[in-house]
Amino acid sequence: MNLYSTQYVELDFERAGLFKAIRDHYPCKEVLYPGCSAHITPSLYFPHVAYVDKNETAAQFFEDEKPILDFIKRHKHYKQSAYIRFIHQDYSQPLPLREGSFDLLLALFAEGIAKSCAKYLKPGGLLLTNNHQGDAVDAVHDGKFRLTGTVRYQKGSYTISDATGGITIPAQRHNNNFLKQVNESVQYVENEVYYLFERLR
Repeated sequence: MNLYSTQYVELDFERAGLFKAIRDHYPCKEVLYPGCSAHITPSLYFPHVAYVDKNETAAQFFEDEKPILDFIKRHKHYKQSAYIRFIHQDYSQPLPLREGSFDLLLALFAEGIAKSCAKYLKPGGLLLTNNHQGDAVDAVHDGKFRLTGTVRYQKGSYTISDATGGITIPAQRHNNNFLKQVNESVQYVENEVYYLFERLR
């Protein structure tokens, strides 16, 4: 669990409030997280999460599931038993998953997830992306998706707004100002706009 602690907890980079907001507004239970690294926070809010990453460090982190599941059990915000699965491969290649079986697809700080993994979403399932690598733009131009809303961090909490027109999605986001020095520690600065898309077909 050291990797999760150093890369996420100590930097205030867990974004627990983001996943809580999604869970509170939408009936998502089955989640697919390509390019996950060691970011297991989604499992605190969703009972079934499939994690995918080709990175060896991520594979080593998930190799021993017991401490991960113990941590999730102590901190989860649902009554069901937690289930996690880690797939050690490139998510741009076909995954050993059934198509149309997930409620939520996470595309955060990774590239090409909307293009590669949309097929694993159920019709009516959601794509959540911060457009860091242009995934929101990909979804806009993909006939399988409809923009349904945005999520912003405001006054200490995440707020979901419905798409009512006038939403501008930048061509691609290359803002690397995510960290700031706070006293003797470094912390993540939440200044992202997250986009929610519904899979139509």
